[in-house]
Amino acid sequence: MDNDDFLILRSGEAEGLVTPEEALEAVEDAWKDYAQSRQVLSDPPSLRLATPGAQFRVKGAVLPDSGLAGFRLLSEGEATRDWFFLSDLQGRPMALIEASWLRSLRTASTAALAAKLLVAPGVTQAAIIGAGRIAAHLPAALALALPGLTSLRVAARKPEAVEAFCAARQGGLALKLEAAASPAEAAAKAGLVITVSSAAAPVIGAGDLALGATLVALGQADVAADVLGWAGAFFVDSADFSRPGGNLGAWMAAGATTELALARQVGPDLGLVAAGLAPGRGAPGQNVLAVLQGMAIGDLALAAIAWRKARLRRLGLRFGLGEAATARFRGPTPRRNRSLR
Repeated sequence: MDNDDFLILRSGEAEGLVTPEEALEAVEDAWKDYAQSRQVLSDPPSLRLATPGAQFRVKGAVLPDSGLAGFRLLSEGEATRDWFFLSDLQGRPMALIEASWLRSLRTASTAALAAKLLVAPGVTQAAIIGAGRIAAHLPAALALALPGLTSLRVAARKPEAVEAFCAARQGGLALKLEAAASPAEAAAKAGLVITVSSAAAPVIGAGDLALGATLVALGQADVAADVLGWAGAFFVDSADFSRPGGNLGAWMAAGATTELALARQVGPDLGLVAAGLAPGRGAPGQNVLAVLQGMAIGDLALAAIAWRKARLRRLGLRFGLGEAATARFRGPTPRRNRSLR
């Protein structure tokens, strides 16, 4: 593959190109880069655009040591699409990668990394609330991040989906996957609870959590705002609360908190914890909350791995971006352009 070629990986072509081990390591390295540089995210970190039919989001990041930069391009509506645009540091386009599978893997890997940094010593029981595409990556990611786990209870709105989820993902894992009848039952004795539900209303609250538990919230509106009072320590991946999504956005929209209140309560971001520049949890009995909004630097790290492997395996579509053979204009005349509507 020529160095000037532009690579396109279409839907499904990036699937399996990044292993859980690679994803966990890449996200941790990316968080450390964020902690040490602080200049690796776009400004603003997230840009939004609404149309009558869709919501668009763009997030950018750079990995200086890898010589790569890029943007995650997400549209949510009747036709949901998720792409990652990759370039070198001089702006030369490198690839466009359909990234829905990579995003799910990145999200699960960030949750597993947060758990690794924050759970109390000796935790053996964990819970997942949700059984969708992101949750599918969590058992393997947690087994890598927390090898001491022995039990993982799963709950979701459809009990039959939970049974199928556990059966499909048990193979090859030392920790035991078990179906729980409800989110509260799953969380009751868990030292780690990860919510990744699509629920539009809270399914977990402070009263459902064990003393000293770590709650990692990934969902959109699945955690009650009373966990802010429950938490003895509160962490985020990105401390930008100006236009938060997920549970933070839901709490602010409901009037349960404000940008100022969140800024006052939040501790160091998890990049600083990962880099050893700030402490994580305090005492083993401390209640710990982590809300992850998702940073483009993690998406970039995984997209870079997928791009390199796809080049080596000659996957996808490749286009030369050198100068065209002729510069002769071949489109409509300016007069016709003016008449187009």
